[in-house]
Amino acid sequence: MKVVKKKILVISVSNSWGGGEEFLLRLFENISDYELMFASPPGESFSIFKENNINVVSIKSLKKLFRNGDRWNLISKIRIALNIVTSTYSLIMSIFDNKIDFVLANGNYAGLLSLPAVLFTSKRLLIMQHLIYNESSIEAKILKILSRFVFRIVCVSTSVEENIKRILRRSLHNKIIMIHNGIKLPVLQLQQVNLKDNINIGIVGSIIRLKSIDTIISAAKRILNDYKNVSLKIYGNARTFESDSLVYESELKNMINEFGLSDKICFCGFEESKQKLYSGIDIVINYSKIAEAFSYTVLEAMAFGKIIIASDIGGPKEIITNEYDGFLITPSDVEALFQKMDYCIRNFHSPEMIALKSNARKTVEEKFSMKNFAIQYKKLFDSVSN
Repeated sequence: MKVVKKKILVISVSNSWGGGEEFLLRLFENISDYELMFASPPGESFSIFKENNINVVSIKSLKKLFRNGDRWNLISKIRIALNIVTSTYSLIMSIFDNKIDFVLANGNYAGLLSLPAVLFTSKRLLIMQHLIYNESSIEAKILKILSRFVFRIVCVSTSVEENIKRILRRSLHNKIIMIHNGIKLPVLQLQQVNLKDNINIGIVGSIIRLKSIDTIISAAKRILNDYKNVSLKIYGNARTFESDSLVYESELKNMINEFGLSDKICFCGFEESKQKLYSGIDIVINYSKIAEAFSYTVLEAMAFGKIIIASDIGGPKEIITNEYDGFLITPSDVEALFQKMDYCIRNFHSPEMIALKSNARKTVEEKFSMKNFAIQYKKLFDSVSN
């Protein structure tokens, strides 16, 4: 007798690719007991899901709107209202036509846009939380509204969970659960563990101020001048939909020129192949100035057996055990970062660093495998179904 799988409609408001979309793709690839369908606006993420033979539906009005500077003006509010109205009809039709059993919204804006359709169709709603919010922010206010109606709020880290609990009333804490993200373990190639003369320091991620790339460059200035065999590679692009990201990229390039380091620092752009990206990096710096909810970069670097230096706050602090499988240092401290980078380079071929890289891989295998990730989400979906 054929088993009919229950269906989940997964909703995203992003038309670009990022950590949240990477998480969703892993979910689709590893959950086999349920049939998942992806709804998003047209764009890069929609195309990637379609290329992976995932059942997709394009809804143009399912998109996140950004405030005008620090304020939401009247036009922005009207656009949000119009998007909610427009997307509601499309989502209701998708739920009915595809016999959806429940809905998973990837973030607060996806939850807000899907809420009317969920209420109209009497479906259960789960909302993924990938970010840490200021308790007075518009995102926190949206979460307070959504929390009345959601079945579960799923946090990707303990840092996110603690943040959400501070925002919501204690009576709603039973709706909150935490499941760490998982990662598909890469196959380590022989050349990745061979000793070599040149050492590449790498930064991976979008070019935004929160990543403190300017602090990393300032700390690396003496390193790059003192060690002729060391270079710095920046993998990632400025966010074209954020004007300040483009301004920041220009500031960084001017800074590099002023330091006379144009021949030692490379803007390498976005690299789709993780294997190619991490095979060209030896030490990965993830030095955000504020707490990250999680960090795929930290997880990826450790999975590839790289030396990782990260801020001692937020998600990285949950992944790294200091001096065992990576290094944690105080954020926004140029001297501390310089000292740690210098230490790693001077001892790059030492037994300590060889053991640290091996431990990094071991940590990911034991705590952040896709197998454990899939088991936890199956348990969650079973609880919703039952």
